[in-house]
Amino acid sequence: METQHADESLTRLHRFYFAAVALLAFYVGIWGYLIPLQVDEAIPWLVPPLHARFLGAMYFAGTALMIGCMLARRWSDIRSVVPMISIWTGTLFIISLFYLPEFDWRREQVWVWFASYLIYPIIAGVLVWTHRQLAEDTSGTAITPLARRFLIAQGIVLCIVSLALLLLPNVMVSVWPWAITPLLAQLYSAPFLSWGIGSLLHSRRHSWKPTQTITTSFALFSALILLASAIHIALFSSADPSDWVWFIAFVIFLLGNGAMSIRSFTVKNSEQA
Repeated sequence: METQHADESLTRLHRFYFAAVALLAFYVGIWGYLIPLQVDEAIPWLVPPLHARFLGAMYFAGTALMIGCMLARRWSDIRSVVPMISIWTGTLFIISLFYLPEFDWRREQVWVWFASYLIYPIIAGVLVWTHRQLAEDTSGTAITPLARRFLIAQGIVLCIVSLALLLLPNVMVSVWPWAITPLLAQLYSAPFLSWGIGSLLHSRRHSWKPTQTITTSFALFSALILLASAIHIALFSSADPSDWVWFIAFVIFLLGNGAMSIRSFTVKNSEQA
């Protein structure tokens, strides 16, 4: 049996890493969500506005994840978030290797893409391995069984969607609510897999406090997706069942994660009072 060591405070190097990831995510989010017609200034390809806003929503939510990590005081608060960074960025890197001809290597965005998604997952993996024996923080108000079940259900759904996007991209292209390509389908699988596994990891945490970062992030993502979908509502059809699933799912995600985020925030404040 491995010895459990005491929890430790986050260092400046930890926060510097999270800030670096946050800055890149925020940069992509700005171009994708707010300036979608010029999103290729931030990523290697130009995609239609709804696609750009979908990516922008993902990266704004990723920014929220990193801000949560930067504001955390101890490793136990984010121990279930850091693996998500490695999964998200590492999966994007691996998928990109299968589409090398799609990249224009004369563009600096391509080099930033590959460098970031090689370096970020390695650092996150090293952090997870280095802190693997730190003790779990079991203090604080225990998370409710209902919240735990919601995180488990959310994690299972997101993992299934992610694996379908990754392994069956042509099938998912045919059922996706709006037109996507196999490349985009597989790229979309990375953040969904990250949030899916992250939800499952957080469902095993003892208290509310560590759940605030992921629930706030996914609530933000859901809200931005619903807003982007409303902006581009002409691309959806009320006669298509997948469109109904799309909107209903993200409303549920928004309400569930929003409620848990508020609950974890109020519990955290009451415990600090």
